[in-house]
Amino acid sequence: MQKTLTTVAEFYKFIESNRLVVIHVMRDQCSVCHAVLPQIAGLVDEYPQIPLGVINQSDVEAIAGELSIFTVPVDLIFMDGKEMHRQARFIDMQQFEHQLRLMYQSLLD
Repeated sequence: MQKTLTTVAEFYKFIESNRLVVIHVMRDQCSVCHAVLPQIAGLVDEYPQIPLGVINQSDVEAIAGELSIFTVPVDLIFMDGKEMHRQARFIDMQQFEHQLRLMYQSLLD
């Protein structure tokens, strides 16, 4: 399930209302951001209970300050409202998937 988040308040509500979430932060003119999004979405689709939030920093500029973002793309995993894993600029999909799987399995235990 992919959801576009359009405000900082919506972002906080999203991470607080789901135990485990993935957040993808991108910008309009970032070709890498647009290339990474389908890969992250495909990965998250393998875990039906994990929602994906997408934030366009071009529209929600305040998110950079809230999350201390200095470059895009940024992909984050939040668990119980806390940031647990972050990758920026160069996203290692295998490492990201490994971290997501570990946190997902910890919820099942």
